[in-house]
Amino acid sequence: MEQKRFDFKSYAQLVKFRLTSTVAATSSFGYLLACKLNSPGSISDLFDWPQFLAVLIGGMLVVFASNGMNQIIEKDLDAKMARTQNRPIVEDRIPTRDAVIFCWVTGALGIILLSLYTPFISVFIAGLSLVMYVFIYTPMKRVSPLAVMVGAFPGAFPPLIGYTTITGRLDEIGVMLFLVQFFWQFPHFWAIAWLLHDDYQKAGYWLLPSAGGRDKKSAYNIMIYTVLLTLVSMMPIYYNLCSPKALLVILPIGLTFIYFGYKLFRSLEIADARKLLFASFLYTPIAFVTYILF
Repeated sequence: MEQKRFDFKSYAQLVKFRLTSTVAATSSFGYLLACKLNSPGSISDLFDWPQFLAVLIGGMLVVFASNGMNQIIEKDLDAKMARTQNRPIVEDRIPTRDAVIFCWVTGALGIILLSLYTPFISVFIAGLSLVMYVFIYTPMKRVSPLAVMVGAFPGAFPPLIGYTTITGRLDEIGVMLFLVQFFWQFPHFWAIAWLLHDDYQKAGYWLLPSAGGRDKKSAYNIMIYTVLLTLVSMMPIYYNLCSPKALLVILPIGLTFIYFGYKLFRSLEIADARKLLFASFLYTPIAFVTYILF
C-alpha cells in the first residue's frame, strides 16, 4: 500500500498558521519592551537570540496545539458552517487520530522548548493558555457569550510570556501589557462575530454580547470596549514606561478605533463591522511598537 504523503497545506490549515504567527509574534513585543525597561543601556544588552527564538517558536507550537485541538473538538459543528466546512478535519484530509497526535506533540515540544530557555512563570502561562483555550473556552462557546471573555485570557498571554522571559516575574508592567492585549480582543472578536453571526448560529454559537445579536446593545458594548482599550493603552505612558511623546501615536489610533466603534453603533451595518475589524488588526502592532520605540 502506498504511504500517504504529509500534507503541509492541510496541517497549516489545522493549526491556522497565519493567525498563529500573528498571535505568537505579540510575544516579541513583550520581550523587547522588557529588554528596554530592564537593561542598563540599550535593548541589545539583554537581548538573546536563542532565547528570543525559543519564545517565538515555543509559543507558536503551543498555539498550534490549541488551534488544532479546537478543530478536533468542534469537527461536527464546523461541518455546519460555511466558513469552516472546508477545514481538513471536516473533510478528513487529516485523520482525527493523526491530528490528535500532531497536536499533543507540537504542544509538548512548545512547552519543552520554553522550559529550556525561559523561566518557570513563562512556561506556566503558556501551559495555562493551552488549557484555558481548549478545555474552557472551546466548550463554552455554545453555552454563553462570556466565552469571549474567557478566550481573551489565552489571547492576551503572549506579550506577558515574552515580558516574563526577561523579568522572571509577574509585575505591574507585565499586567499593563496583558490588559492592552486583553481589552483589544473584545472589539476584535465581536467584530468577527458580527460579520459571521448567521454562520455561527448554525452551530449554536452565540458570541455577540447581546441576546438580540446584531442590535444596539451589542454595538454599544463594542463601542464601550474601544473606549476602555484606549484608556488602558495610555497606562504605560502615565506610569512612565515610555515617553509622553508616545501619546502622539496612542491617542490618535485610540480615537480612530473609537470612531469605527461609534460608526457601527450608529449604523449596525456589516460593512462598518468589517472596517472595525480591519482597524483592530493595525491597533496592537502600532501600540506595542510605539511603547518600544518611545
